[in-house]
Amino acid sequence: MKILVVGCGKVGSEIARDLAGSREVDSLIAMDASSHNLKLLRKRTPRKLQTVKLSMSQKTQFHDLLEKVDLVCGALPGRLGFDLMAETVKAGKDTVDISYTPRDAFLLHRKATEVGCRVVPQCGVAPGFTNMCVGDASRRLDQMNSVEIFVGGLPEKPEPPLNYRIVFSLEDVVNEYSRPVQVIEEGKRKKVDALSGRGHISFPGVGNLEYFLTDGLGSLPRSYPKTREMHEFTLRYPGHADMMSTLQVLGFFERKSVKIGGVELEPRQVTIELLRAVMSRGSPEDFLALRVEVKGLSRGKKTHLRYQVLDHYHRRSGISAMARTTAYPCTSVALLMGRGEIKE
Repeated sequence: MKILVVGCGKVGSEIARDLAGSREVDSLIAMDASSHNLKLLRKRTPRKLQTVKLSMSQKTQFHDLLEKVDLVCGALPGRLGFDLMAETVKAGKDTVDISYTPRDAFLLHRKATEVGCRVVPQCGVAPGFTNMCVGDASRRLDQMNSVEIFVGGLPEKPEPPLNYRIVFSLEDVVNEYSRPVQVIEEGKRKKVDALSGRGHISFPGVGNLEYFLTDGLGSLPRSYPKTREMHEFTLRYPGHADMMSTLQVLGFFERKSVKIGGVELEPRQVTIELLRAVMSRGSPEDFLALRVEVKGLSRGKKTHLRYQVLDHYHRRSGISAMARTTAYPCTSVALLMGRGEIKE
């Protein structure tokens, strides 16, 4: 099995490291536009790894690279994810991608079918692993009535005022806080505001956390359209949502540029850079808390299924819980696809 990993940041580097440890992978190429990212990866992953400094804008060189592999794992920021999948489909390469893209990945379905390749989009922790939990529940239940997903990656030692530390692309974090949220309520698909639907939850081994709606259902409403209620919530330490909501209301996440002293500035980009400094403070040790609640009927009886994960920073390897739990669903599906166990 010959695999190309595109994007070697916090999660992509762990995808590459995990695949390099598999006996089923004969050849592994890691591609990134950052020499720094590739250098760090080579230090951690010396086995069967070739690194290539390349940008997605270099289309000819990228397609030359695709000719050398059987399968692609995508780990780029969301704004680049769709373009990556479009190019791999054009080349007829099977692809597993973790990014949450603004454009619907199912727009590529017809072309992928025509060329005979398979694409698994949004295959991280949520969406991704959470979809697998719901899929398992659907097989156990005769009727699935509601799905509630709670998930968040948080610092073990939170630092005020935000009590949050970057565990994946900050650009994508801000997207979570600002884009409309897809939900199913009373059997109808609708869009609501991000950061709404707030509440509190007690999580074993962690304590009290707040939750709020984010757009993380992925393909679940498409896969299970008869489900009456379906929501995905992000978990944070209490108080975080209020601060992010204030920034949102005041226009700090806006993309429309404003002129200050004769200079055009995009509020969203300025906010991201300011937040980056604050959200990079403190210890890198994190945890991933995840709960999927599914209610329905089994043999005529009301049934409640719960899937729960609490993963911690791996001190020996220095790998974050978010990187691990996002990377491993992707690598697992990639290996299944490479074996031919995923047919379509």
